[in-house]
Amino acid sequence: MKTLSNLCKYSFIFLALLMTACDKDDDDTTDPDDDTATAAGAEFLTAKVDGAAYEAAQDPAVIVGATIGNAGGMQVLVFQGGTNSGETISISIVNYDGPGTYTTGDGPTNANSASYITIDPIAAWGSNLVSSLIGELQAGEVVITSQEDGVVEGTFSFEGYNAEDMTSKMITEGKFKANLEQ
Repeated sequence: MKTLSNLCKYSFIFLALLMTACDKDDDDTTDPDDDTATAAGAEFLTAKVDGAAYEAAQDPAVIVGATIGNAGGMQVLVFQGGTNSGETISISIVNYDGPGTYTTGDGPTNANSASYITIDPIAAWGSNLVSSLIGELQAGEVVITSQEDGVVEGTFSFEGYNAEDMTSKMITEGKFKANLEQ
């Protein structure tokens, strides 16, 4: 049993050393306002949540993703970005038809949605067909500026509503660029 314990301990130490010894390219910049990052194809998702800066994680891994799928004969674009502490911004565009402007939370028949989610505490603020019934919330706007060569990018903003505690959060100045998963 002691041998197994030592083997596990040394394996963990070896794995930790291996992971920290890997060299990271110093030119791997992720600033969305940096033309070098855009040219290099770096993925990012940034925004302001109630005025505070939000940026999807870039280290130890890029936590940004996008995909286009089919649901009931309609194309659906989903993109999201998360932090290492578990905060996530996720947006779904139903009936996606390429670059253009899409809304969320503007009516009970609009299935598009945007959400801001935290895990500490567990909570979610959404802009969707349900939040549109509140009546006092701003509709969200997602502008897809480009979709080419397997990359989608654009801007977004929305007011998310949490029905549990009846609070709202303003998500503004959102920008993203993500590789489309195949």
